[in-house]
Amino acid sequence: MEENQESKKEKYWYMFCRDEVGAAMTPASLTWPDTIDVIHTRRERGSLCHLPRWQEAVTLGIVPGRAEYLSLLRDVSIGLVVRDLEDNCDEDDLTLIHLIRILDETDKSLSCLYEKIEDYHIALHPAELAGYERNVKSLVDSLAKNASHPLSHLAKNVERLHESRVNLAKSVREYAEKVVPNMAALCGPLVAARLLDKAGSVRHLAHMPASSLQVLGAGPSLFTHLTGGTNPPKHGIIFQYKGVHHAKRKVRGRVSRVLACKLGIAAKIDHYRGIRDDEFIAEAREKICRAG
Repeated sequence: MEENQESKKEKYWYMFCRDEVGAAMTPASLTWPDTIDVIHTRRERGSLCHLPRWQEAVTLGIVPGRAEYLSLLRDVSIGLVVRDLEDNCDEDDLTLIHLIRILDETDKSLSCLYEKIEDYHIALHPAELAGYERNVKSLVDSLAKNASHPLSHLAKNVERLHESRVNLAKSVREYAEKVVPNMAALCGPLVAARLLDKAGSVRHLAHMPASSLQVLGAGPSLFTHLTGGTNPPKHGIIFQYKGVHHAKRKVRGRVSRVLACKLGIAAKIDHYRGIRDDEFIAEAREKICRAG
């Protein structure tokens, strides 16, 4: 009978949190990761008893009181959550999501810097306001070559930032064609990456209905429609796809719906197969073109 009780006790999670002397372990302990692995494995197998009593942990000498028990429970819970995140995260998904975020922030920075440099130039040369046609990139290039100009150093850094942006966009395209090959083939790598960023993962995209995917990224317009009674948005991020924003206004909604439906199927193929389906892509492109 005592053996059965001891076997039952060993199934409680806190029984694995004791060190050599029987005291409670802490996240600073060298064997803490191994302890989390053991508890995680037993939890997945269903070999841990539920609803353990903190009084029993005190009686066994693992913790001196309820406060220490709750502190240990908190540490173990955080460790298990981190372990679950490590098991469930997809490195390629996360890499693409963060790359597209960095790319968009880089574009914002470049746009702001180009605008300020252009304003500076026009302020000092007001005669060029009439029919101003100077390319801002050529302006930055000329400033970078003029070592005596106060914006010379900044202009050189802007050029380097632009080069970094080009390389970053190339990396985004490569990862998009690897992570979501079918979506990237339909709407372009950058648009597919931005859809993935909004959804959070390929799995979420695969389970998302086409109607939600169609307006993904149109949060403010959708909120205004729901609260103010305005017309519902016809598209969100997919408006960046040339087939949508180049279409005539009266058919944009139809093109958006067809594109969203095909992207929903493409997301499922990307998630469950992970390979490019050229036959599906050709058929989807034909239907999208006919819609427009």
